[in-house]
Order: sequence, then C-alpha cells, then structure tokens
Amino acid sequence: MENSRRNGKKESKISDFFARVSNILPWRRDEFGERKPWYNLPILKRVIYFVLSLILAVLLWGFVLMSQNPDREKTFYGIKPSFEAGSESDLMSRKLTVYGENADILKNVSVTVSAPLTEVSKLTDDNITATVSLKDVSKAGVYTLKVRATSTVGTVTNIYPETIEVEIDDLVSHTIPIVYDFVGELPEGYWHDTPSLLDTTTVVEGAKTDLMDVSNAVCHIELDGLTESINSSIPLSVLNSDGEEVSNSVFKSIIPSVTVSMTVLPHKMIPIVYELDEGDLLTDIFEVSEKALTVEYLDIAAEQSVLDELSEITSDPVRLSGVTEPGTYTFPLTLMSLPSGCRVLDGVNIHNVQLKLVIIEKHITKILNGFPITVMGEVEGLSYSYSFTVSDVKISGPARVIQGFLTSDLTVILNVTGKGPGEYDIALEYTLSDFDLFAELEIAFLLPKIHVVISDLHAEGA
Repeated sequence: MENSRRNGKKESKISDFFARVSNILPWRRDEFGERKPWYNLPILKRVIYFVLSLILAVLLWGFVLMSQNPDREKTFYGIKPSFEAGSESDLMSRKLTVYGENADILKNVSVTVSAPLTEVSKLTDDNITATVSLKDVSKAGVYTLKVRATSTVGTVTNIYPETIEVEIDDLVSHTIPIVYDFVGELPEGYWHDTPSLLDTTTVVEGAKTDLMDVSNAVCHIELDGLTESINSSIPLSVLNSDGEEVSNSVFKSIIPSVTVSMTVLPHKMIPIVYELDEGDLLTDIFEVSEKALTVEYLDIAAEQSVLDELSEITSDPVRLSGVTEPGTYTFPLTLMSLPSGCRVLDGVNIHNVQLKLVIIEKHITKILNGFPITVMGEVEGLSYSYSFTVSDVKISGPARVIQGFLTSDLTVILNVTGKGPGEYDIALEYTLSDFDLFAELEIAFLLPKIHVVISDLHAEGA
C-alpha cells in the first residue's frame, strides 16, 4: 500500500515535469493552430530543442537504471593470492612444507566480480580475497590446487587462472655449528681477544631440499670503530657448503642471534730491560761478544691508564761470575711482575724469556819496556857496536795466556853470527820457553832492526 502511494507520487511528479517541458518545446502550435516543422525553426530554437532532447533522454535512461538496477561485471587484474589462513601451520604440523618462496609460487590472478550497477563503482582490489587451501595435501609432491576468491561486494563469477601448481617438501630440522668472522679492522692501537659465543650450535627448520646443503651459521662481528669490549646479541646468517649466504626466507623457523662476549683494549710494545753483572773473572779474562733476547718487547694490552704508567719491563740481574770458559750461554730472565689487568699478547710466556750471550776470551796487548837483547855469534878479533841493547816488546793474545806469561819465558836475540867487519841493520829474533803453550801469542818489536857496526881489531892496531 505504502509502495503504491510512493509510486503514485513519483508518476505525478513526472507528469508535472513533462507538462512544464511541453510549454517550452519548439513544436508548440502557432496562433493559427498549425505545428511548425523543427527544421523550419530558428537555429537558436533548434539548439534548445537538441539540448532539451538530450537531457530528457539522459533523465529517462537514468530513471530506468535506478528503478531496475541491473548487474554489471568488473574484472580485477593482479590479485595476489595467499594460502588459506591456518593451512600452512596445519601443513607444518604434518611435517610438510611448501617448497620455494610464496611470492614466486602464488602468482597473480584476475578475478571477475558481478554486482548491481550502483555497487560496481564502489568495487576495489581491497574488496577481493584470493586464497589457496593446503588442507588436502598429505605428502610431499607436486600439486595443482584450486584458487578460491571472494568479494565483500557482489559475487565472483570467474578466476583466471583457476589453479596454481605447488610443490610440497618434507619439513626437516638440522643442528648446525655457529662460527664467527670479523668485518673490518679495529682502530690502530687496539686489540681484541678471542670472541666467546654463548651458544655453539643452532637449529634451523625448513624444506628438506633447502637444508641438504646447509653448512653452518655465522655471526659477523663488526670491528670498524670498535674501542670498547662487547657483550651483545649478534644476528646469525646461514651459509651453504660453498660459503654463500642462504636466504632466511627458506627457513620456517626464525633464525636466532647469538650472544657474543669479546674484550677490546688498547695495547703497545714495552721493551724488556735487563742488568748484566759480569763479575771480576769475566772482566779480567772474558768478554761478551754477542747479546740477544729471545723476546725484546712485550706487546701489552691493558686499560689506557695502566699503559700510560708502563714504560719498560725490568728483570733481576743476570750474573756471570760462574763463567769459567768461553762459549754460548743462555740465561733465563726473571721479569718483574706486570700490573694487574695486563695481558701479554702474541702467545709470549713471560716465564720463558731468555738472554743469549756469546762469551769469548779477551784479546789483550802487553808492552815489555826495555827488554834486554841477547847477542849471539860474536867472535874474537872483532869489535861490535850496537845502536840499542834493549827493545820494547809488544805481546798480543788471549788474556789468560798473557796473564801467565813471564819475562823469563821470552828471549830477544840479535844474531851476528857470520858477520864480518862492516855496518849492518839486523832484525831481532826471539825464542820462547814453551812454543806450544804460547802458540797463540803475537810478538812484535818496537825496534824491528838494530844497527850494528863491526870493526877488525887487528886492522885498527896496525
């Protein structure tokens, strides 16, 4: 009843509208009651006639559409499907998983939706949902699964393509070792110890095919600009047997991080200083020809305030009073205690620092001043005149031999045997009491030759 009243009112309004329009239409009869053809009307009236006709047609068509509201179809392209909610987790509960990345498997589809004309314009991609169900998958293999689509407005009439091919693999888990590597370098003058990892292994879960080549997990420790010790969590990256990083998207479990502790300290080279007590015996007889430390510097890491106070590492004196023979000797150094908190780097054991000495006999020189010259070979009847009757003698050799050498062990000789009257410069000679004992000695005369004048006494008397 109420609808018929409304319809009656609508028809009454429409009738009034057409009556008003008819009063201004160009085909009204003239004063003689005759209707003029439209093409005989003035141009302005013909334009008005055309515009009013167009408006009237549009209004009539709009009225029909509004009253009938027919269905129209609209196709949406590039709709991204997804797996039906809960189906992936349900699949994993059966130890199965989708092999590959969802973005590559779930390719875009086109969806056609039928809706009333008045609703079609409201349709957008957001109204449409496309899903693929995995509930019927029971084992590993390749499946052709149907794409389902729904729309919050209208009805889905077509989906293209209707199916998507999905490969299902066994879901497995592997325990892999955790290793570390360093990225960059510490600033100059800083040192770090070996990192300590809270965990040494981690578990990864994913498709059997993907996990076949998984080797280990690595945490990358960034060294650039690091000047303080760390104790923090660092994300892990999974590597294959070729050392290449595996995308995290292939794993169904979350790739965890690992807590890393590492000490970072400044360091510097500190020299080792030692004292050598040579003793009297060494001073008189032996001398050190070579000195060498097995470690000359200690690379010390410590807080900067400690390093600032540390200029050298000292040791107890090395005493050589017990040395009685030349040779090569090694003496362990007893280093003074390092300040607390210091670390000796490069694997050096401070209790194994040694001093290597090569000890030889001293080579000394002794001068015998005014050593008497013994003349040999004088004969009767000749007169002998000598420029010198004494000579300074230089004796060089091992200190131990020279210290045991006596003047009585040396005889300096001027041999004039066979020399007749005349003048001669004769070289001095010597003999030793024991040539074997004093074989290492070098003997030289400061007057290598003596001028000798020999005269014939008989000739002088005549």
